[in-house]
Amino acid sequence: MSRIPITLVTGFLGSGKTTLIAQLLTQPGLAGTLVVVNEFGVVGIDHDLLEASSDDTILLANGCLCCTIRGNLVDTLLDVQAQVADGRLRAFDRVVVETSGVADPAPLLGFLLSDAAVMARYRLEQVIATIDAVAGAEALERHPEADHQARVADRLLLTKTDLVTPAAADALAARLRGLNPVAPILPVLQGQIAAEELLGPGSAQDATAPCGPFCGDPSHAHEHHHHAERFSATVLHATQTLEEADIARIEAALRAWAGPHLLRLKGILPLRDGRVAILQAAMMVVHPAEFQPGPAHAAGRLVLIVEGPAPAPLLQALEGFGLERDGVG
Repeated sequence: MSRIPITLVTGFLGSGKTTLIAQLLTQPGLAGTLVVVNEFGVVGIDHDLLEASSDDTILLANGCLCCTIRGNLVDTLLDVQAQVADGRLRAFDRVVVETSGVADPAPLLGFLLSDAAVMARYRLEQVIATIDAVAGAEALERHPEADHQARVADRLLLTKTDLVTPAAADALAARLRGLNPVAPILPVLQGQIAAEELLGPGSAQDATAPCGPFCGDPSHAHEHHHHAERFSATVLHATQTLEEADIARIEAALRAWAGPHLLRLKGILPLRDGRVAILQAAMMVVHPAEFQPGPAHAAGRLVLIVEGPAPAPLLQALEGFGLERDGVG
């Protein structure tokens, strides 16, 4: 059975998550999308906004996805599968989860990756974070959740850029590049962006994605605020192809080190038989590697986002598999 991709849309309060999702759902290619909305509070305002665009929107209320109601998300993902099987719900081919604006997505990622029943039916495709160009800098400074949202994302969407000067937008983008040196940064106004730019096969595993119009230079954006000292992003590039047995040994090394200090790990590593291994981890959970057909001469990369400096023993172990650091972090 083909597993259904999950896209997690995160971002601090007022950064444009709901506007983005509502606009995406108007596009014909997303007609088969199921939206799961989490609210911080008891009034389902976002649910009301999205309801006109999706018949199958599910509201999870009274808490954050990353803490008190995490189990409800897992239960929901399994329950909707049962409803489809029973004919109570139309089939869907994609899930978009909108987190609360005050949610730290790292524990949620770990929770999803650790649930075997969910991961047997679904696959985590990517994390998208929206950042408000007007209030984003202050949110990153004052709220660790906003900082984590930007760090763990596969794509960063810079919203409301029409309300700030180009210099201010560039400065915020440079700061984001320091937090997350590998995620593309894309400007989005009123949620308007083509779905194919965000969603699609392999979007979370694209190790060669361009960084977008706000690329910046990560060397210019390090340590601008007090959160930066606590975290590091390390990019390792594959210098050789591997055997499937090597992937098992890499997983063992990662599991020996994984803990609450691991915000996220993601990687795509080329194998000698032409396939690629997809690795994902968050917090204390290292999800079993997934093996997929790979493009010819696929470039391999592994990204570690951790609290504290990159762990030297782990980096040394990974060097034995031809994974070499590029100096970012």
